[in-house]
Amino acid sequence: MKKNLFILIPALALVFLLASCDKDDVKTPPPSASPEGTWVGTGQYGIGPGNPTYVFSVKFSAGGTVSIVGNNNSAIDNATGTWQMVQDSVKAFYKYANSSAEYTLAAKYFTNSNILVGNIGLGTATSGVGTFSITRQ
Repeated sequence: MKKNLFILIPALALVFLLASCDKDDVKTPPPSASPEGTWVGTGQYGIGPGNPTYVFSVKFSAGGTVSIVGNNNSAIDNATGTWQMVQDSVKAFYKYANSSAEYTLAAKYFTNSNILVGNIGLGTATSGVGTFSITRQ
């Protein structure tokens, strides 16, 4: 009996040890070298404090297209255009539906961050119209 008990205890310990190893641990996804995907956040008209803010989403698609959907999801709040990486920055060039004005969104892109903070400019300017902060979904 003692002999069986000495064999049983290490066997049980081995079973508990193997059962405690969880292979379903949540793993952090590897950093992305591209901003592709949907980002949601807020923007601010103007560059000073206290200016009106708005909610919007930006979808950077493969192939360099971008779509922006404003908080009202009406035609006037939706924009389409293109995006590109310029060294460590992402730039999007877009135009709202029913408007001839073109805008540029620019931000530093860090592969280990899920937040883009940057500026919006009119035409090819990368600042002057407003600021934004968006988070990868």
